Amino acid sequence: MHNTDHTKKRLLHIAESIIAGVGALLGLSFIGVIAQSANTMMLIAPFGATAVLLFSAPNSPFSNPWNVFGGYLISTVIGAIVLTYTNAQWLPIAIGLGLVIMLMHGFKVIHPPAGANFLIVTQGHLSFYLMEPLIIGLITLLIVAMSIQRIKKKFLT
Repeated sequence: MHNTDHTKKRLLHIAESIIAGVGALLGLSFIGVIAQSANTMMLIAPFGATAVLLFSAPNSPFSNPWNVFGGYLISTVIGAIVLTYTNAQWLPIAIGLGLVIMLMHGFKVIHPPAGANFLIVTQGHLSFYLMEPLIIGLITLLIVAMSIQRIKKKFLT
């Protein structure tokens, strides 16, 4: 009996791993297709980290859709403000990242990849240009993640 339980857990783990990988593949593929048709950049590095959280740790507080959306929104807006109103050197960037973390914590929308997004915005001098593709990419990732979770619950529980 013990061996059977171990085998079931192992098979469940393998299935969850495959589903996580397929979810990330689908989410980023949809973003890629949208980006290609819009002829814009949408596959940013923090989306990779967000995909890891959404598909491999969906029950983590960091994977909550409000955390994902709110964290990215805060980091992009603060990043654009830093670029617009400062010289975007190390001190305003450090202050800006501290502010991003403070606001994410204060609004209870902590999403670690959003901290990386802030640095992408400020280091890449992307400003508000990034808002539309970012929002479309996030919505796409979140829809795929929520769909995958529903399918997973239906078939694996």
